[in-house]
Amino acid sequence: MKTKTFLTKMIDSRNGDIEAHLVLLCAGVAALILLSVYHVAVLRLAFDAEAFGEGLGFLLAGGGAAALGQGLQRSSERNKNNGPYQ
Repeated sequence: MKTKTFLTKMIDSRNGDIEAHLVLLCAGVAALILLSVYHVAVLRLAFDAEAFGEGLGFLLAGGGAAALGQGLQRSSERNKNNGPYQ
């Protein structure tokens, strides 16, 4: 699988729209990993697994809350219109 196809499928919804919360979540995870590598490789400091785990956990919890909120919003809109979300 090509990298571009993989990344595009990670942030697409079923109807082909790009999900903003998934873009922000992927960017946040990438930034967290790159900052951790910078912390260890460039600054020559010890890797802090506890801080990394806490940061990643909070980031994933925020992304999950955003996805839940968007899903509930779509569900209520679908119920109002008695049809699939468009």
